[in-house]
Amino acid sequence: MVVEHRKGSEGSTEGLHAVIIPLPAQGHITPSLQLAKKLVARGFRITFVNTTQNHDRLMQTRSKNEQTDNDIEFVSVSDGFPDDHPRLRDATAFLTGLLEMGPAFEELFIKLLHKSPITCVIRDIRFWAAQNAAKKLGIPVVAFASPSAIFTQCQFHLPTFVSSRILPLPPPPAHAPTPSLDARTMILGPPRSAEEAAARQAPLTCLPGGSPTMKVEDLPTPLLTHEPDTFWYRFYQISNPLLPECDCILFNTFHDLEGDVLDAMSDMNSNIFAVGPLILNSTTTADGVEEVAIAGAGSALLDEDHLCLSWLDARSPNSVLYVSFGSIATMSVEQMQEFACGLEISGHAFIWVVRSDLIDDMCENKEFERIFSEFVERTKDRALLVSWAPQTAVLSHPSVAAFLTHCGWNSIIESVSSGVPMLGWPQFYDQNTNCRYITHVWKIGLQFESQVRDGSAVVPKEEVALKVRQIMAPDGTNMEVDEIRSNSRNFQKAGREAVAKGGSSERALTTFVELVRKKATHSSPPQHR
Repeated sequence: MVVEHRKGSEGSTEGLHAVIIPLPAQGHITPSLQLAKKLVARGFRITFVNTTQNHDRLMQTRSKNEQTDNDIEFVSVSDGFPDDHPRLRDATAFLTGLLEMGPAFEELFIKLLHKSPITCVIRDIRFWAAQNAAKKLGIPVVAFASPSAIFTQCQFHLPTFVSSRILPLPPPPAHAPTPSLDARTMILGPPRSAEEAAARQAPLTCLPGGSPTMKVEDLPTPLLTHEPDTFWYRFYQISNPLLPECDCILFNTFHDLEGDVLDAMSDMNSNIFAVGPLILNSTTTADGVEEVAIAGAGSALLDEDHLCLSWLDARSPNSVLYVSFGSIATMSVEQMQEFACGLEISGHAFIWVVRSDLIDDMCENKEFERIFSEFVERTKDRALLVSWAPQTAVLSHPSVAAFLTHCGWNSIIESVSSGVPMLGWPQFYDQNTNCRYITHVWKIGLQFESQVRDGSAVVPKEEVALKVRQIMAPDGTNMEVDEIRSNSRNFQKAGREAVAKGGSSERALTTFVELVRKKATHSSPPQHR
């Protein structure tokens, strides 16, 4: 165990102390650290636990940006994998290893208990290795859902879908034995049969709180398999029953956004708290005026290019499309070329986050390197390509009009908090579920239509250009986009009201703090020598 950056009340035995354990991925670390800061403002001392690899990366970027947080202690534990393991690139093997970390967490909790009591352990909703260790030591356990509530509800109701014969999907025919779901990437390809196509288009009517617009194909991709016995099915069968045993579940969402789903979760847990958007902070000025604003988490595992903000400063208001596909998603060379050509044809200015690992074997394709270099040269007067961006600052910049996104939940909640419409390109896990809500429930974005080429779905450059032009259209020229912008502004306002004093999320956070404080007062963990 490694401990670094202890600030504030070291050694104190008074007050509230939460141990926060995110799943080791950027999209889970960011909201967990945002939650940590909210709790510090409520009088908590935080021990923030990362795997060694992510801890080192986080400490490096925070040191470069001179970021510190009082009352947050950053701790690392080994995930048991060698440094060169692909980790999330091989999600099944990685998660299997993470689920065996119970003894490491028990050792950590005992060491922390020697210093002071632990009020609660807040573990990622799918990182359940810590739960038995905490319960064994008499420590209350809180599950934190960093994804959307609708995604979590879908996972929890896997048994409902199986008993209703919605899942698994019909098997592929003998002449096309390759399944439509890629077991490594969790990307769902085109249907392999007419029976599968019909099954995927069927209405999803058995999900409590789910939108009536949902279809079976809108379920999280790990569920959309042909097999009744997969790693993911076994994973959910083990992890789902642990959720009712948690003292409560926290969600990074707000009631005006996902109220129907949240209200239908009583069988998951009796204490459901929507405390988001965690990216928004409410403060009171010296003259007593309350202000709600976006606050960065200081959680980046990659170096952010802040020069893009000065580039945006030179652009007209609402003139730039921001393009980012998150920290994990990759694409084929063919799809990358289609996106590049479509963005160029659209004629609009854009910032594009192009990670070094965005394309598989990019450096080995010399012809693509030549084509892409020519694209960069042709668009240099209206385009900026960066390896990573300070996304919250970019989305809240007045020059940004829309966001082309992979539909990960952090990106969505940041876009909603900034009032920025979205253009969705979902790929795996929760992204297609989230995109259904973006386009058909909240109506704050558009989605690309793909074509099937050689058995794979590809968004052609013409579709990219068409949808970019639509989402960037001037006010009053496209009724659908005008409605999307109006809805985006309304949800932005609702999110700010939720975290403001007396708002639904502010009240939920207060109730949560009172609940764990009461448990800490009326119970104490066993003593350890």
